[in-house]
Amino acid sequence: MNSYICLDSSVLVKLLVNEEDSDKAALLMETVVNERMTVVLPDFAWAEVGTVLRKKVVRELISPEQAAIAWESFNSFGIITFINDVSLMRAAWRIAETEELPTLYDAAYLAVAEIVTKQNGKKCEFWTADQRLVKGLGSRKEYVKLLQTVNTPPLINV
Repeated sequence: MNSYICLDSSVLVKLLVNEEDSDKAALLMETVVNERMTVVLPDFAWAEVGTVLRKKVVRELISPEQAAIAWESFNSFGIITFINDVSLMRAAWRIAETEELPTLYDAAYLAVAEIVTKQNGKKCEFWTADQRLVKGLGSRKEYVKLLQTVNTPPLINV
């Protein structure tokens, strides 16, 4: 049976652009690759990642060339499956209502993790770097993981 993991765009961007906790995102992705997991995402995730990259260019946090390289890297991830169906839309709405989320974006990632868990009978974790989201969640916390909790190896001073 294949293992699945859902990564929020906040985690994906940290894989593509060097910023705080990028090392933790890289370590998490190393685990995903080593364990041959499939990353499952709502179908709009590509637009969300691209939007963040474009905003970083406009704010001059990265160059257009860096953004283009990051975008191509994202498009080259061969382990992503995008999910889009009516059950996802309905589940995202239900989750947004239950958790009192103001948008459906975060709820859709949570819905992907729940749907994949139900379909496969094995827990699909949802990883995010959004501390505010995690703090605001109620009953869903058992499968929601915060990127900042990933343990990175200590730096060795030589």
